Order: sequence, then C-alpha cells, then structure tokens
Amino acid sequence: MNGRQRRWWRWLVTSLLALLAAAGLATAQAAGMKQPAAVVPAQAATCVMGVYVDELRDFNFAEKSLYANLHVWSVCPNNTYEPLSNLVVQNNNGLSFEPVQTRLEPNHSSYFSGLPKLYWSETSISGTFYYPWSAQNFPFDRHRITFQLETRVGTTEEFVITPDFSNSGFNPKLSNDDWIVGDFKIQEGGTTYSSNFGNPSEAKTGSQSYSSISVQLQIHRARIASFFKLCAGVYAAALISAVAFFMDPREPDLASGRTGLCVGCLFAAIVNMQQSDSTLGLSETVTLTDSIHILSIIYILISTVLAIWSYLNCEAGHADQARQRDRRIYFPVFLCSFLAMNGILISYAALMG
Repeated sequence: MNGRQRRWWRWLVTSLLALLAAAGLATAQAAGMKQPAAVVPAQAATCVMGVYVDELRDFNFAEKSLYANLHVWSVCPNNTYEPLSNLVVQNNNGLSFEPVQTRLEPNHSSYFSGLPKLYWSETSISGTFYYPWSAQNFPFDRHRITFQLETRVGTTEEFVITPDFSNSGFNPKLSNDDWIVGDFKIQEGGTTYSSNFGNPSEAKTGSQSYSSISVQLQIHRARIASFFKLCAGVYAAALISAVAFFMDPREPDLASGRTGLCVGCLFAAIVNMQQSDSTLGLSETVTLTDSIHILSIIYILISTVLAIWSYLNCEAGHADQARQRDRRIYFPVFLCSFLAMNGILISYAALMG
C-alpha cells in the first residue's frame, strides 16, 4: 500500500468515527431531554337554547319599532347555570319577561346523550323592539329582523350557548295579507364589552365576552296597494299639469289660468310629499316615493315654464306655432318622458329591494 492509499484510508476512518460520535451525543441529549406536555384548553360549560317567534306585528316606520313575542327555552345538563334567569335582550324598547319555569325531565332527546334527565327551562318575552326601518325602496323593501339574546351567567371562557337548530322557528301565521315572513336563521354569537362593569370579583379590568344567540327573520310586503295610496295624489297633479298643454295660449285669461293650474298642481305635490314623509317616517336617504315626488315637482315646474314661454310667443305674434308646439311636441314629450322616468325608478327599486 503506497502513501496515497494510506492517507485515503486514514481520512475515511476518521470521518466515520466523527459521525458515530455525533450520533451518540445526539441520542444521549434526546434521552435526557423532557418533551413539553400538550396543553389541553378547559372546555366551557354549555346549554342548548332555542327561540320560537310567536308574534310579529305593529310595524311603526315613523318611530322605528315593532312588537314581538318570543318563546325561549333552554336545556341544561345540570342546574349550575341558569341562562334564562340572566338573559339580556338587545334593542328592546320595553319588554316584559314571564317567570322562568324549570323542570327536571327525562332525556328522550339527542341533547347530552348519556344523561338520563335534563333541566328544561322556558319563558316568554314580549314587547317593543327597536328596528331601523328603511323605506328607501318602498313598497319593494325587504327587511331582516334580528333578535339577539345574550346570557351573562359567565364569560365565554366559562359558559357558551348552543342554539337549538331543530326546534327553533316561527309561527306560520306571521305571514298575512300585508307581509310575508320567511328565511328563519338562528346562530351562535357573542358580545364583547370593553369593561367588566366594575365587578370586584373580576381580576381583569379589560374586555369581557358573553355568549349569545341571534335569531333572524326576513320579511317583505305581500302587496303594494299602500304605494298607490301615497302616490296617487302626486301622479294626479303631474298629469293635470300635462293637460294644461291643451289650453289655448292665445287667450290672456287662459294663459293666467294655465299658470295658476300648474301652481295648484305644484302645491298639491308638495303637500302629498309631506304626507308621505309622515306615513313612512323622515329619512336621510332619498326613498322611491321621494324620488317620484321630486320628479313630479320638476315636471310641473317645466310645464309652468312652457306655459309662460307659449304666452310670450303669442305676444310676439306666433300664436299658431305656440299652440302647435304645445299639443304636438311638448305634451307627448312631457307625458312619455315622465312615464319612462317613473318606470326606471320603480324598476330599480323592485330590483334592489
């Protein structure tokens, strides 16, 4: 074996010994090192809660309120927590709570399988709720009524509510000649407050979260007769102002009567708009009825301006031309464009809901 071969074998043996030493050290360190224990979070206690909407009526757009009656129940594995006794209902304008009735019942349900008996509690909540009605697309408006019930028997770290999906719902009689009710949803939620409300037993002064359930119902109008009642006056005023184009502008008395007719129509449209606002409630947004009234007022003003223009043309000796323009150009353009603009406004409101 020459010198080159001896050096090569010496390098190979040294490398193998170094690898073996490193592997042994790693094994020894792994044997002496303790693995961290898995952290299992504590599971919060829970009760099943359901809601049945029994009544929904007295929709007041002007005062932004409605009346509702809710039948609420809870099913708990023990009587440690009483969610119905510590219930907070959001957006209420004055509610009455029936006394909570609790009974220990045999468990023939799928709740808390393995427990022979469960604590079943029930109560009824009725009164006026706040709801921000929007008549922007009246009478094609659709509304989603929400009831949020929050329990404060403990924070979400201690207690949470599980919705009763299978038994919650609403009374089919809620749908009537005026409104159609549907698309019922119940889901779990939570409310976070940036305070512990001064509770001295709470070590933390930061935010507190409480479990809640949210019930939603979508409603829409069954008929649109009320829309025609509100807008019949303004439509009549606009169409009467269109009839003024058939009044002969060559007669001075008729000219003054024509402008007087338009002014009367304008006054009627403004009064009708105020009546609409008092019925649906004032809104910062421009509603469909507002748009129709504003459009009608603009068209009545246009009719008034054209009446004056025709009278001035008669004074300038162009009476026949003015009369022909009123009947053959101004009237059809006025009427067709007014109907087309109303069709666009109503179609857009029906599409948006």
